[in-house]
Formats: sequence, structure tokens, C-alpha cells
Amino acid sequence: MKLSWQWLNQYCEVTVSVEEAVDRLTMSGLEVTQWRRRGPEDPRIVAAEVVDWRPHPGADRLRLVRVRIPDKELGIVCGASNFDRGDRVALALIGAVLPGGLEIARRRIRGEESEGMLCSAEELGLEEGRSEGILLLPAGSDLGTPLASILPTDIEWIVEVTPNRPDLLSYRGIARELAALGCGRLLPFPQGNASSSFDPFPGRVVLGAPDGAPWYAPALLEGMEIQPSPSWLQERLRGSGVRPVNVVVDITNFVLFELGEPLHAFDADAFPDCEIAVRRAAPGERFLTLGDQEMALDPADLVIASRRGPEALAGVIGGRRSAVSEKTTRVLLECAWFRPTEIRAAGRRHSVSTEASYRFERRVDPGVAWLARERAIRLLLELAGGRLVGTSTFGALPFPQTPIWLQRRTVERLCGELPPSDEIEAILSGLGLELVEKNDSGWLWQVPSHRADLEGEADLVEEIVRMRGLAEVPSRVSVGWTEKSRDDKRWDRREAVRSALAARGWQECLCLPFVAGDPEGVGVELSNPASSEFRFLRSDLGSGLLATARANWAKGNRSLRLFELGRVVHRCEGRVEERERLAVLAAGEAGEPHWLTRERTLDFYDVKGLADFLEESFSFPKEARLRLERISREEAAKHEIDAEIVLLEYDLEHWLGQEWARTVFRPLPIYPPVRRDIAVVVDEAVTHSEIRRLIEATRPPCLEGLRLFDLFRDPSGARLPAGTKSLAYALTFRASDRTLTDKEVNGWMETVKNALRSRGWSLRET
Repeated sequence: MKLSWQWLNQYCEVTVSVEEAVDRLTMSGLEVTQWRRRGPEDPRIVAAEVVDWRPHPGADRLRLVRVRIPDKELGIVCGASNFDRGDRVALALIGAVLPGGLEIARRRIRGEESEGMLCSAEELGLEEGRSEGILLLPAGSDLGTPLASILPTDIEWIVEVTPNRPDLLSYRGIARELAALGCGRLLPFPQGNASSSFDPFPGRVVLGAPDGAPWYAPALLEGMEIQPSPSWLQERLRGSGVRPVNVVVDITNFVLFELGEPLHAFDADAFPDCEIAVRRAAPGERFLTLGDQEMALDPADLVIASRRGPEALAGVIGGRRSAVSEKTTRVLLECAWFRPTEIRAAGRRHSVSTEASYRFERRVDPGVAWLARERAIRLLLELAGGRLVGTSTFGALPFPQTPIWLQRRTVERLCGELPPSDEIEAILSGLGLELVEKNDSGWLWQVPSHRADLEGEADLVEEIVRMRGLAEVPSRVSVGWTEKSRDDKRWDRREAVRSALAARGWQECLCLPFVAGDPEGVGVELSNPASSEFRFLRSDLGSGLLATARANWAKGNRSLRLFELGRVVHRCEGRVEERERLAVLAAGEAGEPHWLTRERTLDFYDVKGLADFLEESFSFPKEARLRLERISREEAAKHEIDAEIVLLEYDLEHWLGQEWARTVFRPLPIYPPVRRDIAVVVDEAVTHSEIRRLIEATRPPCLEGLRLFDLFRDPSGARLPAGTKSLAYALTFRASDRTLTDKEVNGWMETVKNALRSRGWSLRET
């Protein structure tokens, strides 16, 4: 939401700097994402009077304008046409710098000289989007006066309001928050009884859907003169990012930003005999919106209708047929309270979001509805003339909230300490809560209607902490430790794999979880895909890595080592399953070219080596390996990659849920190792694993390591018989409490040798 600092000061007498107010609001949970000065500050941007104008002789859409400031007249080439002789306009003299950084210089345009520039509201930084014509100043503006004096510079805020705080979607709400934070004094709201003498509403209102619209309050005004709003009102709206339309529409927008209550003004002639129906849409009904979009209504939509049909989608957007225009003389002012779920659903169904629906779907304060209606009627009578014919209310507003007991022990338990009672009462009273009862155990508080988010004790404690500041919460040293949860352990395992792969030179990808098709027929199709390319949830990770590889290859990256750790979704026996997977892709060059090394491309064995590493170091079960496959150059060319591709994919769901053995610290050894080598001659069919298992089965004491370091064959049969091989092993022994003796180690080695001989294998002696 965009805010004007000047407008905000109409409701709160701020006593701190802008920087401090921004900091306090942000620290209390209302993020001010940006603030900047708004409006022209250069003194060479001044007020001028249009003396005369004529068409440009060399361009149909340009005018040659004579403008007057004290002491001289100037010739300007201008493309706007919304002004006439005698109008006061904003003139940027030669040398002036506009808020956007443009410096004005003497220029020749289509053969005619321009001695300055007539400025629009957009060019002066007063309005966003394209402005229609130049900015017209009030008729009494003194010539030559800098624009900063006529339209004082302002400070513009951009505020991010959380969904649970709709009370902050208005200037009054922000002012109330600033006052509660100690940034100033909340000023009394302007009062005025605009409808002290009036008749009942002269029409008929039917609340046909009280579950969606429980309260409706129309007012009829006649003799209205639809004209542009006064400059102060236009300036207020521009400061909040809204373009002025006409005095009636501008007043409804003004009250919306001021109090947070959306109002809507209809041309009363669109409602014969002032008959209004608040009902559900009939099947097949359509209506043309204010944005000239024809909308097909849903039977669940809540509409404001006349005899001729829908005139507005309730709480969301009005219709073109009943819009207020220059011909309007009778205005039907709508003030209503709609249930948030109704407006939220309608906005989503039709993909429409407006300032009104943004507030209605978050819940408008029912306590401000009466005040907003009175405020709007008074401004309409003051600025648009006419008279109030009648106003009435139909239905009932929501009941006040139940008071909340706040116990002292709850405050102490959640805050870490019990603040002084007078401080607690001052904080909650400053937020608008009313103290109903007080005793030794706590307080009974009545919550104001604008704070529907306060539902229990914890909410009140949160407000106390928020207003005091998180820095005031005492720190505590926790006693003991908590076991990691299942999710914590899964997270740690994922991070360990990610770190290990990154350390080995692989780059992580985060691919979109959507794909265009489902060739295997196990995917889950989306009911509302963003486009035809994202119709299904992915059932594997390889397709995403291939798309990423293609994009990288197209940009010249010829060394691809990619991996992704993510979730896939597929159907299995009629159920939808979501599983965690790891996918790896390799293609292209193995490394940067170097004159000392031979160029090499990544191949199957690079990925196979990575698979061995994962299965050995991280205990990936072999049955979890879903695929380890080559994609030939011919197939890779379909993905616009001129290299062989290797894909590896694991299903990690079971592995992530396994318990890891606790890491046990072992002190560094302080006694020396003893190494013995042994070579065993076996038949060619005997494997290394068999020999290793046999040696380990003898359980020699203090065996620290067993390593195969040599394999020898003699095809000639001179040193080894044909069909046999020699495998040499290094056995390392070490004790943790003493230095081993040769006698001990020789005895253990003899046990190992006897076990090998028992299998019929011979030993090669030195």
C-alpha cells in the first residue's frame, strides 16, 4: 500500500523523524519496504499562465504555446491539448531538472524553438503511469511561484501489510499504530453530522443473500454536479497512487484510504424506483465492468442488481451501465459489509483484484461503516452540491467480539518476565482495547472491532511484546538439549549429500516441478495449469536436468556436471505418492583444456564412480538406484546437445528415513602401527571379496587395516601356474594401550596363513 506522509499527518501528530517512524513500524511487524521524496523540488519549475496558442505548422499533434511568467513571455512547443488560454500550468524553465532526472534545455522541435517544457503530473513525479495532458494548477496560483510552494513536496511510503492486519489498510489505522508505538499523538477524527435531517431511503432493498451480505446501507443524493475534484483532494489520491476521476468517485476513494471502508457510487437512474437486490447471480447472467470487460457471472457470485440485471460484482468491481458520469445528477451511495470469504472467492473466480476487494476479502472493520458513510455524505454535499434525499440500513452488522481474560501468569510465562501492570494497561489501551475488569490474577479486555485478529491470551501477549520491542524480551539459557526431530534428520542428510556433491565439482539445479506431458502415464495432471507447458507434476528429475543442460549448452557451457535433490509425484495403485529423489547428469568436457593434459569428455565411468562414492560413503542402497544410463549423441541431439549424456537417479525416500549411527569420537593413536604383507595364490575364479571375508573371519586382534595393493598374473606359467593369480595384502596392526611385539603379530599372522591354506590356497614366500 502506498502512503502519503503529509496525509498521514492529518490523523497523527507525529513527533519523530520519518526515519525513526519507519524503523519503529518495521520492528513492530509492519514492513516499510521503500520511502522516497515525491514532487518537484527544483525552484526553476514554476507556475505560468497560458497567454495564447496555435497549431504547430509542421506537426498536427503539436501546439505552439505562449506562456507568461513575471517579466516575460516564453514560447513552448507542447503535445498536450487539455488546456486553454488563461489556464495556470506547470512550466519547467531552461536548466530545471525534473524528478526523473531529465534536464530541460532549449530545443528546436520541427523547426520551432521551445524555451522550456509544460509538465504533466507524471513528469513531475506526482502520478504513476501515463498522464493525460499537462498538470493544471489552481486558478489563483501566483505566476513565477516555484511549484514546491504550490504543491508542497511529500514523502511517499510503500508499506507491506500482513493478511492478519486489515485494520492497517487505511491512514486512520496507520496513524493509530504510530500513536501506539509512541511516535506521536492520535488526532481526533473530523466529525460532522451530514445526515441529521433526512427521510428514509425512498426505494426498496432486498437482501437475498444474508449469508454473504448481512448489512447494506444505501443513501440517495440528488442535484449533484459532477466535476473534477478540488486540487487538495486530487493531491491526496495521487499521493496514494490513485488517479483522480471525478468528484464523486474521488470522494469514495478518499474515504476508502482514509478509513479502510470501501464505498461505491452508482448512477441512481440505473435503478428504476431505487429498487436494489443483493442476491446471487442467475445462471448465464453477464455484465460489463467499469474496465469495459464483459464478465460471465457464476451462480455463486454475489451481485448488486437492479430490475435490468447485475450492476456490480459485490465488493469487487462496479458495472459500466451504472457508473457515475458527467451526466449524472442522482447518486446512489452504497455502504455495505460483505463476508470476506465471499469476496475472496469471487475475486479468484474472475481473476479480479481491486482496492475494494483487497480490503473486503481481509475483513473490513464493521465498527467504521457508519462513520465512513457519514464522512462520504458530508464531503459529497460540500464538494458536489445537491441534497441528501434519504438513507436507511438493512440487516445487521457482526456482533462484537467476546472479551478476553489475560492472566498475569500467562504474560510471565510467554514473555519471560512480568512487565509492570501500568505498562501492560497502557500498551493495550493504546491499541484500542477497553479494560472491563481487573483483579489480582489478571485483566478482562474488550477487543475493538478493528482487531478481529486478537482471539486469545497469546494474541494479547504478542501485542505487549510487539509494542515493547523484541529487544526488551529477556534472554534465557536453555537447560538440557532436545533430540533432533525426524524432519531435522532428513534435512541434515540432504545437506550432507548436497555439500559432498558440490565439493566434488557438481552444480546443484532447482528445476520447475511442472512438465508438459506424461509419457509413462503415472503423472498427476493439474486442474488449473499456468500454461500448456506446465500441465503435469513431474514424475522424475531427469527431464528437468535435461532442460537445464540444453539451456546451458545453448549458452556455450560445454562442461555439465548437474544434480538436483527434490520431490517427484506419481500415481501408484490409485494413490498419489510424493517421493524424494536425487538425479545427476554429466555431459561435455571433463575439465578446462590445458597443455599438460589430454582433453577428455565426461563419460559413463565418471558417473559410475560417483555412484560408487554415494553408495560407499552415504550407504545408498543399490536397489534405490533407479537408473544409470547413457544417452547417445543421436538421442542427445534431440535436446540440442552435441555430446553423450549420462544420467543417474536414486530414490532416497527410504534412505532419508533410516537412522544414522551415532558419531563416536576416537582419540588419535599414540602407539606405532605394525605392518605385515602377505601374498596368496588362488585360482582365477576366486575374487578379492572372498579372500577379504576369510581374513576378517579369523578376527586377528588389533587388526586396524586390510588393503589389497598388488595383483600379479604370469601368462607364461614360469613364475605362477597358468589360470592362477597372486593377490598381495597389507595388514596393519595397532593397539590402543601398548606397543605391539613381533611375537604377538607373528602369531596372529600365522593364524591368518593357516586359514588361507585351509582353503587350498598357497602363499608366495619371499
